[in-house]
Parts: sequence; C-alpha cells; structure tokens
Amino acid sequence: MEIIAEIGNTHEGSLGVAKSFVDMASSAGVTVVKFQMHLAEAEGMADEPFRVNFSDQDRTRQDYWRRVNFAESSWIKLANYCETKGIEFMCTALSVEAAKFLFENNLVKRWKVGSGNAADWPLLKYLLSTRLPILLSTGLVSSDEIDEIKAFFQRNNAVSLLTLLHCVSSYPVRIEDIDMHLMDDLRSGGFRVGYSDHSGSIFPSLHALALGAESIEVHMTPRKDYFGPDVSSSLMPEEISLLVRYMKSLEIMKSGVGTKEMHFERVSQLRPLFRKGIYWSRNIEPDKEIQLEDLKFLKPVRGIDVVSYESVLGKRVNKYVQALNPVNWDDLD
Repeated sequence: MEIIAEIGNTHEGSLGVAKSFVDMASSAGVTVVKFQMHLAEAEGMADEPFRVNFSDQDRTRQDYWRRVNFAESSWIKLANYCETKGIEFMCTALSVEAAKFLFENNLVKRWKVGSGNAADWPLLKYLLSTRLPILLSTGLVSSDEIDEIKAFFQRNNAVSLLTLLHCVSSYPVRIEDIDMHLMDDLRSGGFRVGYSDHSGSIFPSLHALALGAESIEVHMTPRKDYFGPDVSSSLMPEEISLLVRYMKSLEIMKSGVGTKEMHFERVSQLRPLFRKGIYWSRNIEPDKEIQLEDLKFLKPVRGIDVVSYESVLGKRVNKYVQALNPVNWDDLD
C-alpha cells in the first residue's frame, strides 16, 4: 500500500514552492509525490475553457499551463530534489510529448494517467511501450471504456503493469457519491486497484485502504484557505500524516499470522485476574453435600475456576471451611 501526495500545479510555477511541497509531503511520511506536466500546444486548443476560472492572472487556460509549467531544466532539478529527499517523483504526462521528455530523461519510474486521458489511445500506447507500471484514474471513462482499457492491457500481456484507480471526478466529491464498492468492479480480470480522492476528507481514503486499495492518491494543500482550483478537494499535510500512520498500522495488522492458541498463551497469566473463582458463601461443617447456595462466584480465581462449578455441586466437604475462602479440590471428597 502507498499514499501518493498529488501536488499537481499548486506550486503556481515556482520551483521553490514545488520543493517546499515535497518537503511537506516527506515530513508527512509520504513516499511518492506527483506533479503534472502540461505542454500547452501539445495538449489543448487555444480556446480550451477553464474547469474553474479561479485566476484573473491568466486570460486563457493555455496561458495558465504556460505559466505553471517548468522549463525542462527545472523539471530535472525537481526530480533530482525528490531523489535527495528519498521520495519518488511521479508526474502526470498530459501529452505524448510530455511523456517522451519524462521517459527519455529517466525522470519517472512509472506513469500516472488522469481520467481525462484514460481513453487517450495514442498516449496509452506510448506509455505501454515503455513497459513502466501505470496508474490510471477512471473518473471520466464509462464502464464500456474501462472494459476496453482492460482488454487492451490483457491483449498486450500487461495486466501486471496496470493499477486502476476508482475516482469520482467532482471537485469536491460528496461523501455519499463516492461509491467505493465500485473498486470491486475494477478488480475483475486480476487488476490491481486503488483510489484517487477528490473529497477533501480523510475518511474515504481510510475506507479505501481498509477495502484493499493498493494506491491512494490525495491532493495536498498547506492550508484550507490556500490558492488554487483543487484546495477544496485537498488534504493538509497533518491529515496526510494521519493517513500514512493508519496505512502502516493496517499493513501490520494485515500481516498478522497469530493463532488463538498463541494469544491465549500470552495472556494466560491474566486469566485469574479477570475470571471468577468459586468461594464459600458461608461456614460449612464437614460431610455437607454442596448446594448452589453454598457458593459465591467472585474475582479473582484463587482456587477452582467458575467454569467448573457444576463439578463441585453434589460433592461433600471433607473439612470445616469458612465463608469467603476459595473452594479448592482438596476441600472436597
């Protein structure tokens, strides 16, 4: 299992800010950070509309892509910085041209495909040709298209390379609309599954991990009042840190191979403290046949355990016994 911190373009085109996001993610315990590489002319038309027209700094979406995209040398510096921090650099290539740059410069170990490109066959075919693992979000593809994607990877003997991420492409998505059970549909055919979150809440990712998601992608923001179109869909570093801690605990719990006998042995010395023993409820003369009213059942066990009380009934006392003393087998005939 892994947590991927999606930084995307929240750095606003500043290499320094991008590095600070890497630092935040690293401090939160994340081992993978993800950016997005937008080459405006290779990606969209000049009049491509904004999803959210959040900035009056950019006249068009292409202006925005140009402003936030790094020079090639800066991408290399950013990838190298991630390596020095011991964190994997991942970058969504929004075009074949972007993918070629990332691959030919050996900057990525695997690919992330956003749901908007999940049926972009020229891009998918290039990514598959590199034989690097691929994480693919499914928010903007239909069930039929998912089947086509699966069939494509099956035909190319590449099922092991693909992880399908359940995703709902609303920003933010409502909790009641996440429908995490759809991960089960993605699994069919032997595919690995994960979850790409846009809720702005830690709870869906916790649920996805518990259901067996292998990769969780969450957007990261330093504060809930930060600038950018994805803030409402993002988690803060301290929330991601909690998610990482839960994931690690879950991995430990899932790896458990203990048996009931092992656990019983470990706690056997606590049994007398928590279980009830049998005590005399009154002073009793020798040779009396023991009745239920002659006994009290109290913690701790100092003689016979309450589990054996029926074996005591009907036996005779072989000595004088006093109230509130424990009942022992040598008190009985």
